[in-house]
Amino acid sequence: MTRPMTGDQVQRSASKSLAQRFDPARGAILLGRGLWHGDRAVAELRWAGITFTAMAGLAIVAKLVDVADRGFDRAIVLNLLFAGLAIGAGWSSLGPRLMARPGARWVLGPLVVAVAMVASGPIDVTTLALPSAAPLVVLALSYAAITPGYPVAAAMILVAWTVVAIAHAGAIAATAPADLVSDEYLVHGAVVVLAATGMYVVVRIASEAEARAVRLAAHSRARVDALETLERIVRRFDGTRPVADIMQAVVDDIANGFSIPLVSIYLPISPTRLSMVGVAGYHSPFHEIDVGVGIIGRTASTLSTQFVPDVLADPDYRAARDDVRSEVATPIVHAGQLDGVVNFEGTLLHPIGAAQVAIAAMLARSIAAALHSSRLGDERRARMHAIERVLEVSRGLVGDLDRERTTRSVVEAAADLLSASSVYIAGRDGTGAFRIQSEASGVDESVADAGGRVLDVTDVVAFEAVDRGEPITNGTTMALPIQIDGEVAAVLVARRPDGAAPFGELERRVADLLATQVAVALRNADRHAMVRDAAVRDPLTGLLNRRYFDEAVEAAFATARRADVPLSLIVLDLDRFSAINNEHGHAVGDALLRGVARAMAGSVRVGDTVARFGGEEFVVIAPSADTAQAVVIAERIRAAVAAVTVPLDEVQSRITVSAGVASLTKDELDGKALFRAADSALLAAKRAGRDRVVAL
Repeated sequence: MTRPMTGDQVQRSASKSLAQRFDPARGAILLGRGLWHGDRAVAELRWAGITFTAMAGLAIVAKLVDVADRGFDRAIVLNLLFAGLAIGAGWSSLGPRLMARPGARWVLGPLVVAVAMVASGPIDVTTLALPSAAPLVVLALSYAAITPGYPVAAAMILVAWTVVAIAHAGAIAATAPADLVSDEYLVHGAVVVLAATGMYVVVRIASEAEARAVRLAAHSRARVDALETLERIVRRFDGTRPVADIMQAVVDDIANGFSIPLVSIYLPISPTRLSMVGVAGYHSPFHEIDVGVGIIGRTASTLSTQFVPDVLADPDYRAARDDVRSEVATPIVHAGQLDGVVNFEGTLLHPIGAAQVAIAAMLARSIAAALHSSRLGDERRARMHAIERVLEVSRGLVGDLDRERTTRSVVEAAADLLSASSVYIAGRDGTGAFRIQSEASGVDESVADAGGRVLDVTDVVAFEAVDRGEPITNGTTMALPIQIDGEVAAVLVARRPDGAAPFGELERRVADLLATQVAVALRNADRHAMVRDAAVRDPLTGLLNRRYFDEAVEAAFATARRADVPLSLIVLDLDRFSAINNEHGHAVGDALLRGVARAMAGSVRVGDTVARFGGEEFVVIAPSADTAQAVVIAERIRAAVAAVTVPLDEVQSRITVSAGVASLTKDELDGKALFRAADSALLAAKRAGRDRVVAL
């Protein structure tokens, strides 16, 4: 709650407010601001009004002192009249418009002097006696000394003074050989004029000093503004955004901050070509420029500033606008390398001069440093992205033991990390040749259509990486060998389109790190595949075992039922194998089984499954094969097995096989039922004399 003030507090507060209201210093400042306007011409008009008022005031005082003297009447009337006009114009909106007219300032001084001369009255030619209001002319001349029109005012005084002196000399020439009055008159006039002239000179010197100070202040202000604009431009390169994304904002800052009508910035996209990244003022700019072509291209090729005052006389000039007449292009250079070009073009109304050339040079230096710093930031961000992406891929690879998915993840990650249009992995196949195993999406047609092709002599970079066992980069092609247990087991190849930027050091390091992670992942996938195959393959023959067959036949049965397609099983048994095994030993029997397994695997179709069911019994799953087709397959197997030989006591031991074929009908309820039907057909073949195929 606010307490009420006492009577003393109210009085002190009122006194304090009154003192603040009538502060002499504050009043003087306000008076000075009112008398001396920021516009020099308006200030001189106001001082003319003050001078007229002062002359009228002096005349009034003199009139009061000597009432009988009629010489001040005219001075009072004229000066009050012109004082009212000057004050009314000087302190109103009319003043700035009136004084803005050409020659207005030159009229003020002579006008005040003329009014003073008319107001003071004529001089007695005979006696040279000055009128009582003559001192007002001195005051008027003093005012005229602060105006540009002082020479005219002084000339008016001198002419009037001289005319009176000549008239006086003519009037007294016949009677007075010497005239001391005339000499005193001339000296008095000369002193007045010289004093006023001295004041005029002092005022001119002060005015020139003031104008020079104003120009220096404006120049300093312009320099400060330029530095602030430069600082604002440089601050845009703070590393938070890629360089190319902020160039348009930089160009806008330049155009607005320095009032340059046409601005453009180009950055190199290849050793021979520049691309525009920011533009202001152009309707149809050149988006790309070859190095060495045009003034901008000449700047890029010479790494030196090109200032062309008259572009129409330059044979290299390429017009982007018809009204362009001057141009300056300055290279952005860091460590002797071209980072870009800053280009200004001037029109007929806004030409390019030395000031704009200096601005372009300052901007180029600032942008070069900012670009270098920003580029380091871009590289740092790219490196962090690469490391994070490699770690992400590595985590995915560690958790995935499927080789096909692993290679697919690798090529997709490599396409992203290396900005490549074509990425593939080629691994060794059973023959030792390198065959493409996985390709990145968006690859070029030569790779996309390859369909797992075998690398040949045209894949020079890939084979060089395999032979040397180290990454090889050849412009826009990179090959990385993937070593597993000290041997190059695969090669990763990445390509960029012709004309694109070549692979740099960062890409090489990222690719090397990625290749290391890929090698670990592929080794794990291969070992997992070996363990998995060991669980479902027969160790003696290399064929799939019964465990795999039991699952595979049920899956094939379900697929055939669902798709309503044929399915056949072939059950095979070697004839009299036990006798050979018992008579010649297990080594011979094992060799014979391995030969038979190879013969069977080479006789079936692609997509058929051959498994060792147990002992000397084998089974073939033939999807989409009806009874006739299955019989053909079985006969082919029987012939191939009959051709298998094993050296035995300098003679060739041979063996035959019996086969039973069963095809899917509506009676079977599952794969086991289909197997029993085929096994029954095998039994019929055995009973019919062996070495034959029987189909149910």
